[in-house]
Amino acid sequence: MTVTLAINGQQVVAAEGSTILEAARSAGIYIPTLCHHPDLTNVGACRMCVVSVEKAQGLQTACTTPVFEGMVVDTESEEARETRRFVLEMLLTDHPNECMTCEVNGDCELQDLVYEYGVAWPEHNGARHAYEIDPDSNPFIVIDYNKCIVCGRCIRACNEIQNRDVWAFAHRG
Repeated sequence: MTVTLAINGQQVVAAEGSTILEAARSAGIYIPTLCHHPDLTNVGACRMCVVSVEKAQGLQTACTTPVFEGMVVDTESEEARETRRFVLEMLLTDHPNECMTCEVNGDCELQDLVYEYGVAWPEHNGARHAYEIDPDSNPFIVIDYNKCIVCGRCIRACNEIQNRDVWAFAHRG
């Protein structure tokens, strides 16, 4: 079964039970995300995909909200854009300002969104968290908790794809 909804004034036909994010992407409509990955459970942790849904109270996360017949969605409402800007500003307050020397400079989703939303790096008068990097923690990946944005993708990948359940959030939030 399918449902018809409107996203940014565009009529979209989507599978019943799909999310706003899935419906939007199938129609070529961009909604930013940081925690979403198509092979993982949607959790809405990053709040970057917030959208306005007509007659709904408050913003909704597009990656977790199922579509319904007649739904009206605005992905670029002022409230959604301001919320995304705020989320990015909060992430940057405890994120190292080392983009130019970072190994993923130019291929970083956070960096792309910071530029897209015109968020300036905050003046920081206090100390940031400083986590030691263990270069031998994993033979396949370098784990740098200083760059963690608490999206949960690494934890969900470990749990859902590898079925290992060895990572979790600690000392965050």
